[in-house]
Amino acid sequence: MRRIGLRQRGMTVALQAVLLASAVTLSGCKVVTIAQDQAIRAKRSLNFNADAYVAKIWDAQALPELQHRATPAKDLFVAIDANADEAGARLGRRASEGGAWTFVVSGEGVVDAVDDSSRRRTVVVSVGSQVVRLETGPVVVGTALRDALPFIAFDDFSDQLAYADVGRALTTTALSRTKPALDGLRPGDRVQFVGAFNLPAAGQPVFVTPISVSKVAS
Repeated sequence: MRRIGLRQRGMTVALQAVLLASAVTLSGCKVVTIAQDQAIRAKRSLNFNADAYVAKIWDAQALPELQHRATPAKDLFVAIDANADEAGARLGRRASEGGAWTFVVSGEGVVDAVDDSSRRRTVVVSVGSQVVRLETGPVVVGTALRDALPFIAFDDFSDQLAYADVGRALTTTALSRTKPALDGLRPGDRVQFVGAFNLPAAGQPVFVTPISVSKVAS
């Protein structure tokens, strides 16, 4: 009986030691609410300067990569019409699994209209039988430029806010470079362009975020 008592006493002491160690370990942890965690993550994002990051990579990496990935419109839209997924796998990319295909397109066409009926202003261009809308801002929906670049991935950034800021900064940079040419276009003008777009649902307009735009002399 004495042996059993000693064994039980030993087990009790061991259990107390484990509980004490757990208490010490937990005392070193800080429990935060979801709201507090989101605030901390947002603050970390503020330490990341997306504009400076894009300024550093634009001419050296982003612009050359986008120009290299551009597919002529006459080939791209035929491939998309035939089979969008095959065209995407061969000529485009997906920024995330299950996301829309993103393509970079180059083309030359005629300006049909300048649509400034909303803050999402566009220049409507006919490229053969395909109509595209070149975004001029100030409102641009989507992050096609970011999504088209294979060296920009979500996991490379501290959180979603920083990743989103990179998309915004890429778009802002592109529009600042192309806006003077876009603002000078009028219906009937002939224009050359390179830009990126997220493939829309069937029957919906193709909105292209341009990285280069030039009026073709008549």
